[in-house]
Amino acid sequence: MKTKSALSLLLLFSFLVFLTDAALGQGIPTGGGAGTETRPDSIQDLGYMGYMANSPAGVAAGAGLWGKLVIEGNPLLWEPIMVTVSCATGKTDLTTGAGPDGRFAITRVNLPTAYTVDGDVRSQMERHYEGCTVRAELAGYRSTTDTITEGVLRDKPFLQDITLSPVEDAPGTDISLVTGPPSPEAQKNFEKAHEEWMHRNTDAAKSSLEEVVKIDPKFAEAWYLLGRLQAPTDLKTGTASLQQAQAADPRFVLPCVWLATIAIQQRNWQEASQWASRALELNPTGTPRIWYQNAVADYRLGKNEAARTSAEHALAMDPEHNVQNAEDVLALTLIAKGDYSAALDHLRNSLTYTPAGPDAELIKRQIAFVEQKTAADKK
Repeated sequence: MKTKSALSLLLLFSFLVFLTDAALGQGIPTGGGAGTETRPDSIQDLGYMGYMANSPAGVAAGAGLWGKLVIEGNPLLWEPIMVTVSCATGKTDLTTGAGPDGRFAITRVNLPTAYTVDGDVRSQMERHYEGCTVRAELAGYRSTTDTITEGVLRDKPFLQDITLSPVEDAPGTDISLVTGPPSPEAQKNFEKAHEEWMHRNTDAAKSSLEEVVKIDPKFAEAWYLLGRLQAPTDLKTGTASLQQAQAADPRFVLPCVWLATIAIQQRNWQEASQWASRALELNPTGTPRIWYQNAVADYRLGKNEAARTSAEHALAMDPEHNVQNAEDVLALTLIAKGDYSAALDHLRNSLTYTPAGPDAELIKRQIAFVEQKTAADKK
């Protein structure tokens, strides 16, 4: 009983330590390959050396692929939009982000080194990405896909434009359009705020957004962005603005995500669960961050199996661990059910990509304690 109580206390302490920093650090951001099918004049047919021998002088693709998102309606983009590379059905192999101009780059391979030449990113891309598909992920929008061909990899490193089209009957959306066309004055201030945001003049952007919501109190997008800017220095006011955004457009997903973030920071687990659940109602596919928030809230509310499932979803959608502590939460759910072996596997794996610092030291302490518990149980 003493061992069990000590373990529970350690886990409680550990969770509280990493949660405050880690949960808010998720800002919103493996194997693979084309399988056994071969294609004429492809690297699968010719092998790497033969493939490169047939390439034109100075392979154009270099160490990257480039593409662009086109969003119907041409809304202003304030945050990166996730672009995914999938090399197997239903599996995300790599993620990248499209910037405010819609442009994105694929410049790395999230795979073990395939060749003996260290840092040979180009060869790995050509070996692993032929036949993989590229698409964008944005709640409320349908994305076209493009397939990475041998010609793109070898000759012309530009993908076809990825087009995002609104889905009229979608339960929720990441871009609020509820107000319809805003007044010219509100739109002018909104565009001014966007320009200031892009130049990192956050105070000026905040002032312009304050003008927007004065002119048009139902401008949900402006309320959301204003709340994002207010929260770091005035959490109460920022929370109120985010709530205004959700009230102005109940189908708007992003305010729910940030309200869940704030609730986690305040250790209000019930409210965090409500906002994360609402985000999943509006975006049933979810995102790594939403699933992570859902896992944290469920774990703290004692819903261990639900938390485990959510953490697994977060990991599956985030092969590069941008939401860094999802695997740690998964390990905690496995410890709670007594599966120490699987928990250790996840803790050790999370240590391979967690930067040196307090989070890494915490994981080391968790590993050491669970190893002690496992050894004690075997005696």
